[in-house]
Amino acid sequence: MADDVRANIGKMMMILKGIHIHPLYMLIPISLSLIAAAFEGVGMGLLIPILNGFLSHSFTFITESTLIGPVVSLLPVSIISNDRLLFGVMLAGFMIVFTFRNLIRYLSVVSMSFFSERSLHHLRKVLFTRYLSFGKLYFDTSNVGHHSTLLLEFSRQAISPLMVIDKLINALFSLAAYLVVLLMISWKLTVVALPLFVFLHFSIKIMIVRIKGLSRSIAKRGSELGKKSVEILSTIPLVKAYRTERKEQQNYSDISNEKAKLDFHVRALQDVILPAQEIITMVVAVMVLLGSIYLFGREQIASGPALLVYFYIIMNASHKFGAVSGFRGIVASSSGPLDEVMEIFSEEGKFYVKGGGKEFTGFEKEIRFQDLSFGYSSDRKVLKNISFEMQKGKMTAIVGPTGSGKSTLINLLMRYYECPENAIFIDSTDIKELTLDSYLKHVALVSQDTLLLHDSLKNNIAYGLKNISDKDVEEAVERARLSELIGKLPNGLDTMIGDRGVKLSGGEKQRVSIARALLKGSEILILDEATSSLDSKTENLIQEAIDEAVTGRTSIVIAHRLSTIQHADNIVVIEDGRFVEEGTLDELLNKKGAFHELWEQQKF
Repeated sequence: MADDVRANIGKMMMILKGIHIHPLYMLIPISLSLIAAAFEGVGMGLLIPILNGFLSHSFTFITESTLIGPVVSLLPVSIISNDRLLFGVMLAGFMIVFTFRNLIRYLSVVSMSFFSERSLHHLRKVLFTRYLSFGKLYFDTSNVGHHSTLLLEFSRQAISPLMVIDKLINALFSLAAYLVVLLMISWKLTVVALPLFVFLHFSIKIMIVRIKGLSRSIAKRGSELGKKSVEILSTIPLVKAYRTERKEQQNYSDISNEKAKLDFHVRALQDVILPAQEIITMVVAVMVLLGSIYLFGREQIASGPALLVYFYIIMNASHKFGAVSGFRGIVASSSGPLDEVMEIFSEEGKFYVKGGGKEFTGFEKEIRFQDLSFGYSSDRKVLKNISFEMQKGKMTAIVGPTGSGKSTLINLLMRYYECPENAIFIDSTDIKELTLDSYLKHVALVSQDTLLLHDSLKNNIAYGLKNISDKDVEEAVERARLSELIGKLPNGLDTMIGDRGVKLSGGEKQRVSIARALLKGSEILILDEATSSLDSKTENLIQEAIDEAVTGRTSIVIAHRLSTIQHADNIVVIEDGRFVEEGTLDELLNKKGAFHELWEQQKF
């Protein structure tokens, strides 16, 4: 168990290093905890002479004490010679020590809270930054609900031991101070009492092992709960259409119920540690006292007041030992979330797309695919030895049956996935050699899946662009044939469009995407089924805007409706991930090949 605690603490130290929080920052709360523990030990030490003097009605013995005698001797003789005044001074000293102990303890807690909350803030920030750095394939193979749970819950749970480490330090230092005081009162009794804490250690160990096992189950159930909630809430139309509200409610309820049971078991185990320790301590302490009296005799142990303080300290020490054991319980319960967070920091399976070091300022001749083969997994190739060119300033249309690999080509051009070396060239430069920022600055995409944010229409159109004026936005709106829509919205361009643009129709969303691409003004324009969500009237309007946008630009068009690419300069046909043929519309129709077959299928 100690090895597990050390391993988890080591992981947390790695996390702190990863988020650039130096562990030395904890020195302030730890130092304050040490000082508070010292004051606590001093306070306990003062109790014995105060009680002895009070019960014996004399404080003359204090000047002979090896510990506080030198301090008392500094007082005026008038106080030393007066028992009442000396008692008052001693009592006031005890109260001052007790007050300072609590004040310093408070400062320790506040400084630790500041450190832990800043650490949590930096951890979430770094985790989110790492998520943004992962390749699209990572998100294709994982669940956004899990990532949401990790950012909001697991991040706090993972470093929860750090948030209470000051309590551990205070407990350890206090136990050390207590041990000194106990040995001063009676070393014989202390030697007999020490096995009590060994017994406590092993009695708690069983519960800690159980908590650690439950922690991993809770992390799993928490992830499932996050996945289910995001999944269902993002597919509400499907749930409504098939009337599965009750079924999904029951599924969610079952997962939540399992998590609640596991949470309760962990809380129950954690909460039983302290009362169990106190009961065990009381029983064993009485047995130790009786056994010591039997072995050594009453006079050989300590005075009555000293014994009272002794067993008061023992009970207090049990509480402090509970803090130590409780910390081990917190470390155990953080194991599952900690492992999940550490997985995000690992480099395995993140599918990074790394740019090169060469700045892209534009190209002169062509974009060239050369023996391009690609698969999302190692056991299945989506593209197989594809080779063709797209000339600058021309419109190249890519057509083929569903699943032939058209969108994969676009995904590789957009650098969503890492492509093989020496497979995609811009002029004579491998696309992998270009920096992502400089390359993607020259590329705009209008996709069939329009991605919109819960923000104003204006901010959605100008998303990711700098130094954009209102006039630029209005011009893009006009060219995308959105002016009529803007006039109908309550706040015009400042209207909030809802989550994923829920307040807009499919055609309106598509036009927003086109306006965004037009505003970007990129040299390369990619249209992936750009008119797929439009009615015939709107399609005609958008086609006019597209014809205007592609003028003077290199445009790449993917279309299922072949009628939209009649004016393409070159048409490339792909089937089953392979290049089949290319040419103009008339050339391909005259060939009577694969394109002719697709054309005939869509004639009606």
